Amino acid sequence: MRELSVRIRFTNASLGNEKDPKTGRFKFQRSPGPSGKILFLATWHQANMKLAAEMMGRHYETVKKIFWDIEIDGELKEKCLARCYYKKTPKGRDRWSTHESLTRGQSISINCVVPHDIDDEDFWTLLQIAGKYKGLSPWQPGTYGQYEVVSIRPRRVITPPHIDADKENTI
Repeated sequence: MRELSVRIRFTNASLGNEKDPKTGRFKFQRSPGPSGKILFLATWHQANMKLAAEMMGRHYETVKKIFWDIEIDGELKEKCLARCYYKKTPKGRDRWSTHESLTRGQSISINCVVPHDIDDEDFWTLLQIAGKYKGLSPWQPGTYGQYEVVSIRPRRVITPPHIDADKENTI
């Protein structure tokens, strides 16, 4: 297993889905506490990876062993509200709702732990497929939140200290 940080860039907006009873706007789910980071649930990633593995024709079982950090590394831009038009009234007027959004062109990072059975090239391909066809958006995935992969890099590099057991450590 290796811990990776995936940087993605949205090709269309990702919209929040949790309605604020005070304002009527839809917000992203957030982690409790002062950090209040945006949450993308692990089940969303798992569904995306399942679809991508099926389309790629391999890693069907291995993608189930990927662990996802639900807190994303990304901040909402100021005035990040988007209108989502969803139907017309009988009189022909558009109905819409207001959503917090991660905007088109905005990049975020997602952390995960990936089995060694999936090499970096295959992982990149899986993510590209998931981003193109399904995306990451709490509001209507598959319609909003499509993305492209910018980078995949190790999250931590752990180098064990070199200790020669036959010698005493002296200063």
